[in-house]
Amino acid sequence: MISDDGGTMTNPSKSAGVHLMTFTGTLYGTQIFPTSHLPTPVVLIIAGSGPTDRNGNGPLAGENNSLKQLAEGLADHGIASIRYDKRGIGESSAAGPEEVDLRFDTYADDAALWIQRLQLDPRFSSVTVIGHSEGSLIGMLATSKVEADAFVSIAGPAQAASKILRKQLQSRLPDPLWLQSEQILVALEQGNPVISVPLELHMLFRASVQP
Repeated sequence: MISDDGGTMTNPSKSAGVHLMTFTGTLYGTQIFPTSHLPTPVVLIIAGSGPTDRNGNGPLAGENNSLKQLAEGLADHGIASIRYDKRGIGESSAAGPEEVDLRFDTYADDAALWIQRLQLDPRFSSVTVIGHSEGSLIGMLATSKVEADAFVSIAGPAQAASKILRKQLQSRLPDPLWLQSEQILVALEQGNPVISVPLELHMLFRASVQP
């Protein structure tokens, strides 16, 4: 279920905490409602890859508040929104399983649950999903499970993850390390785990993330 966690009134919208209870943990987010006496459109905002939180902040991106600003901009145009921390990230950390047990489909299932709850809420006239980067792929998969009224992809991937990694790594790694990364990618594409991973590639290909 989605529950309001209270919040403070702003003008012309209300911002409050919100949480979604699942069978495997509770996810937390922020909702913004423009002041209106009629049902309004609502947007579910899904953050990008890695430890990126509901506001678009993370160790690599820094504190940019990009998704928070997006939500506030939507509110200025009379559009409600919910943005949330994916499981294992931010306030939803406790809902994250061990990394080795986490699957991408879990993120898509979570997003589908948020969509379903928004569709059942009489305060909303339509449900749109906005996904950024990896969040775009999560949104695509979620809307294939639960149809939304609209979907917006912001910098979404257009190729398989292995192809994207190849393009990113080839220009950044010295040739010997590039050849090792290529061997690892080929093995993973074939479904074969790699036991020996160079320390320099551990962040990308550590054993616990390979599944």
